Amino acid sequence: MYHLSKSGSAGHASAECAIQAMESCEVLLDGVRRAGDVTDKIDRRRYLHAGPPLALADVPGPMRGALIGGLLFEGEAASVAEAEAIIDSGELEISPCHDAGALGAMAGVITPNMPVAVARTGETLTFSPLNEGVNGAVRYGSFDEATIARLRWMAGTMAPVLDDAIRSSEPINLVELVAEGLRRGDDCHNRLVATTAILLQRLTPALIRTAHAPDTAAEAASIIAGNGHFSLPFAIAMAKARTLAAANIPGCPIVTTMSGNGRDFGIRVSGLGDRWFLAPSPIGEPKLIAGARMEDVNPTMGDSMISETAGFGAFAMSASPAIMSFVGGTVAQGIEIVAEMRRICAGTSGRFLIPAEEHRGTPLGIDVHLVAESGVAPVINNGLCHRLPGKGRIGAGITRTPLEIFVAASAALRAEERA
Repeated sequence: MYHLSKSGSAGHASAECAIQAMESCEVLLDGVRRAGDVTDKIDRRRYLHAGPPLALADVPGPMRGALIGGLLFEGEAASVAEAEAIIDSGELEISPCHDAGALGAMAGVITPNMPVAVARTGETLTFSPLNEGVNGAVRYGSFDEATIARLRWMAGTMAPVLDDAIRSSEPINLVELVAEGLRRGDDCHNRLVATTAILLQRLTPALIRTAHAPDTAAEAASIIAGNGHFSLPFAIAMAKARTLAAANIPGCPIVTTMSGNGRDFGIRVSGLGDRWFLAPSPIGEPKLIAGARMEDVNPTMGDSMISETAGFGAFAMSASPAIMSFVGGTVAQGIEIVAEMRRICAGTSGRFLIPAEEHRGTPLGIDVHLVAESGVAPVINNGLCHRLPGKGRIGAGITRTPLEIFVAASAALRAEERA
């Protein structure tokens, strides 16, 4: 059973509806397929990107790198120079992943043939690209030959094997997957070691049973086992389904989207529909890889902070002491952040539980009125890219989101109430 805050904020009844909608939302793993088979919002020169809407001419370095990688992967360009010419001539159309029920981690570019993890809630599908690992990856803006070759193998060989295994398995409830990951020490945003192990455990019998080539099944299992972030797209596709369930409730102050495109950071709120509230993307407090410099860090980008929007990630760091070694900070700081986030959430999850807090639920449902009243902005943990195309991952960190966008959304809701 979820618990609702007794804050008395405006929109209390509608906030309760949103919390109940998220908590009652059951999300099943539907498969692993090519993105173009899941949505009609992409084609050979029409791609999705992370974050709020952005003009092609304004994409930051990592997203430009991801677009180059996407064009090479799709065979639309035979060289980096050809890909850059397509971008610079404006021959590519881009739109937000969130408008297609999708999530793009980091630069978040999704092209038609990219393999995506697909979640289903009733007739609603949500999806996110398979995780390539934390080193060379298109989502980090890399486009070297090894990165493109790996992505092609994942799309052409690994994805069909996984899809066969998923279809042959008992249904996998993705809410339960994340809940169990939290119980085993993940935050399920930037630490998913246990969650990935659970997913592999669930799929291995079917991988063995359905694989036409045992060596391919073994290689797929080996790659999953060696990538502690592999289950991220499964977790955030589930989170997107939960927040969609809470969307478009009249007067509701609950945040349904938090996202960055590397220039702007934006939110959308249930009672205000698809309207974006924007501020410059922050950088936060990063832990950089060896040799990296602060001046090379691109501001926050990606859709994976849907994790925090749905009640895990940084909102569950007290469940995951080990996450601090990846994002920086101390175990005590992680505990303090979760306690602070409880002040700005309308409820407490009855499904995402934190063993170290006597199995208390995670804070759930960011309430823009509570944020505005308290002056406490939500915290996320996130990966970071180099500001230049092709340079890839540069670190991770703990980031305070821009307070002003929550204040503006609160004011807009109150104005509608008075109208």
